[in-house]
Amino acid sequence: MSTSTSLVGGVGPALLWTLWALTFVALLLVGLRGYAASRKNNRWRWDFIWIVLAVTCGLLASIFVTFAVMKGLGNHMTRLNLEQIYDLLRLSYFAIYMGTLSIAFSKFAVTALLLDVQQGSQNKFRRYILWAVVVIFTITTLLEIFLTAFQCHPLSKVWRVADPGSCPAQREARTISYVHSIIGGLTDVLLALFPISIVWNLQTTLQVKIGFCALMGLGVLPAIASFARYHLLHRMYAVQDTSYAEGLFMIWAAVEVGSLIILGSIPPLRPLFMRIAYGESKIRISHGASSRMPTRLASQVGTELATSNDKRVAKIVQNMDEEERILVSRSYEVETGYNRTC
Repeated sequence: MSTSTSLVGGVGPALLWTLWALTFVALLLVGLRGYAASRKNNRWRWDFIWIVLAVTCGLLASIFVTFAVMKGLGNHMTRLNLEQIYDLLRLSYFAIYMGTLSIAFSKFAVTALLLDVQQGSQNKFRRYILWAVVVIFTITTLLEIFLTAFQCHPLSKVWRVADPGSCPAQREARTISYVHSIIGGLTDVLLALFPISIVWNLQTTLQVKIGFCALMGLGVLPAIASFARYHLLHRMYAVQDTSYAEGLFMIWAAVEVGSLIILGSIPPLRPLFMRIAYGESKIRISHGASSRMPTRLASQVGTELATSNDKRVAKIVQNMDEEERILVSRSYEVETGYNRTC
């Protein structure tokens, strides 16, 4: 096959479009977070630090995938020679390492945000759950990267599959890949539904609760991608057309990485979007000096909030029990990024 012939084919173009569309949106939102929601009390917020690491690893993964597509990733094996297959597999593994780290850092960013919301709460059980998510996913991520990278002797046999050598840990590497996908999907569901346990106890309208829960429920999209990745892993190991099957796998991996960063960036940017949509003057009352009324609490009084006075706001806050006031005020502080001594 002539080396001048383009190797981009099969699902390669679809992979590139999906990958870079998600990467562009993710970079844009993280950039906005750097502008509007990166610091708190003159310190870098941990959720912002983690999301920067996530988008950096995601960008590196996108670059590796792009070069892999140029080498034939997503195309059919029958159209590639052996060296081209080796090249695309090598680049694909580098992309997988970076993508795996990006997924972990994205989850850490969401967890850091939820832990900050929970700060000051009397309910320590919720915090233990979040820390358990961090510990479990950290362990599976490290095992995934280590076993995948060191499953063969020599190491290059991971992608140079026809070279002399052995892969004594190949079975363990494949098993941890399945486990990583399943645990990733389950933790995505947990992190998406976790805020519901906070908002459902607040004294607000059912419509507001349902709307908020629906917004947070979008976090199950990465879980769907993770479970799809699990299915495609089995297919990738079973079929002969590995380059094409791995292209399909990479599409869903890109959806998972991109959606984690994008959906995880929406809550911290909500105040910025509100200022753009409604103007500063209409929402200033929601963080007045005497009441510090949370953004979510504004939905409880509807459009009349813009003309209400601080006494009415204070009365609503006082009607909530102590734990709910702590949860809401902490949530508001995290979302707005305003500096306030707690």
